[in-house]
Amino acid sequence: MTADMPSLLEDEAALFDALPADGSGVTNPALRQYLRWNQNRYFAARDGLVDKGLVVRGRGRGGVIRRSNATQRGAEHVVTVVVEGDAADTDMIEAAITNELSLYPPMRAVIEGDWARERRQELLAVEITALGGRRPDGIWSRPDITTVEVRTFEFVPGKHLDVNTFEVKSHNAVNVQAVYEALAHRRAATRSYVLFYIPPERAAALKDDVDDIAAVARTHGIGVVTAADPRDYDTWEELEEAHRVQPDPEKLNDFIAAQLSEHTRSLISRRLR
Repeated sequence: MTADMPSLLEDEAALFDALPADGSGVTNPALRQYLRWNQNRYFAARDGLVDKGLVVRGRGRGGVIRRSNATQRGAEHVVTVVVEGDAADTDMIEAAITNELSLYPPMRAVIEGDWARERRQELLAVEITALGGRRPDGIWSRPDITTVEVRTFEFVPGKHLDVNTFEVKSHNAVNVQAVYEALAHRRAATRSYVLFYIPPERAAALKDDVDDIAAVARTHGIGVVTAADPRDYDTWEELEEAHRVQPDPEKLNDFIAAQLSEHTRSLISRRLR
């Protein structure tokens, strides 16, 4: 480390030194495994480096970081960790996850936990909205999972409400319709994602379809995420970043009233006061 770098805590220095000097990205799971740290210890050091401007986050399975002051020569190379599991384990996962309905609880748990932590989100609520509420604006207007966050900023006045939606699809429903469903959600949301469950043994066969869907999503600002195991964020990969939009306030209000629980509505009201 150079003399003009800011003072680092011991764990921050260890994490920074573990990153390639050429700017190659490394996934969070790979770094945690290399350093033999638990998640709390790892993310405390990572967030410290991000705050000091020494590392930048990127997309990849489980999230990616790289040195911010390195050359871009190695920026497209990402180091990952692949943990080989028993064929029996794979069969068990496949048997347990046979339709979208069974995907909602584990994916909701990951979004509330590791997904939010990796993005430094302080979520007010994460709800499975696929089965409840009325459809306020057409057949595709009810997302499967919805998150709510109220953010404040040091130099920007006011409180800012983020409502993000997820359209969940299993590997037997990988098609471009998912993008248009997510686009319908975004009429009343700030960001919208398509979240595909694609088990490892189906990844190669579905690669072209997923690439085509990601290309369409990119033109509309819809995020695309794949999950090899819906319960393990280390297997999730963000292929396309969701663009933030500012929905019509009336549509956003109607969505909250129709789709979210009374408890969450009350939390939103109190936080925005």
